[in-house]
Amino acid sequence: MKHRFTKTITTLLITALPFITFAQGRSVEAAYDTLTVEGQFDYLFSKSNRFEEYKVMRMTSYEALKQNALDSMKVYTDQVAKHQQEIDNLNNKIAEQNTEIQNLTAELEDTKMIQDSMSFLGAYISKEAYNSVMWGLVICLLALSGILFSLFRRGHSVVKGTKKRLDEVQEELENHRKNSLVREQKLARELMDVKLKNKSSR
Repeated sequence: MKHRFTKTITTLLITALPFITFAQGRSVEAAYDTLTVEGQFDYLFSKSNRFEEYKVMRMTSYEALKQNALDSMKVYTDQVAKHQQEIDNLNNKIAEQNTEIQNLTAELEDTKMIQDSMSFLGAYISKEAYNSVMWGLVICLLALSGILFSLFRRGHSVVKGTKKRLDEVQEELENHRKNSLVREQKLARELMDVKLKNKSSR
């Protein structure tokens, strides 16, 4: 009777062992679901049996921990790859934007150069140089105008003096002509008187 009872208990235990193991595995998996990877290792260590200086763990718990660790590693690897792809895309966008910025900077410099310069004789020169050239030309023209005006006044003065001198010479010539005419008339009268006198004396 006692032997039959022991046999029955043993049979029940052997039959229930897979269910107990499965239930423990399910409880371990449920515990793993709420823990980090490090927490899962700590949990497995705390739930493992001690044998001398060793720890004895259930294979199901180990397999669950291994699967969780691999899953976590895969998730992290996928995240790293995704983030790396995002970083690469951002770097490409940054490179494109830097190129656009360089192009826009070059265009802006060209625009500023055109705005700050003037077309002079088919070439672009800065406004400062253009102003300097223009003021130089204005000063040269003013100086030339002053020189020409001075020469004009001098020439006008010379012409005026020459005309005045000409008028004086003409007046002197006219006076001289009148005086000569008077002398001629006087000499002619004197000559006539002499002839008449000579005739009367004969």
